[in-house]
Amino acid sequence: MRFETKFDRWLVVVLVLAAVATCVVIPALRILAPGPHPGPLWGPVLPLAIWLIMLPCTLPQYYEVRETGLFLRQGWRRSLIPYESLVELQSRSDSMSAAVYSTDRILVVTKEGKRFVIAVAEEDRFLAEVAKRCPQLDRRNFGLGMPLAPPSMF
Repeated sequence: MRFETKFDRWLVVVLVLAAVATCVVIPALRILAPGPHPGPLWGPVLPLAIWLIMLPCTLPQYYEVRETGLFLRQGWRRSLIPYESLVELQSRSDSMSAAVYSTDRILVVTKEGKRFVIAVAEEDRFLAEVAKRCPQLDRRNFGLGMPLAPPSMF
């Protein structure tokens, strides 16, 4: 079952405006400005090169609940995480830096200590599907996690 990525419109608008400013407006002003132009000629097009490298690293994004595990696709990065290795799926709403274009994120943690940050459009349905396949995880207020140890008697 495939789940699409959640994109915050405001964040996408800010990134598009930043791309236009750094790749078009600022280089055009620098090139068209009268007088000498200090610095290398390729300097004004460097931001465009950075954007052209960054976008394939982060897009496309989607997530699949497969029979063999949880599949994460974020740009050129593909990860298949076996369900038995999942330790926690924690809902987060912050501005932590990651290659997702949303502030509503899910932190995926594995037994090996690997961490993945994803942004799923249908978070509740996604967590329900993962919970069906992960009997080792309990439903919690923040998402899914390992059962808490019972309090000791001593």
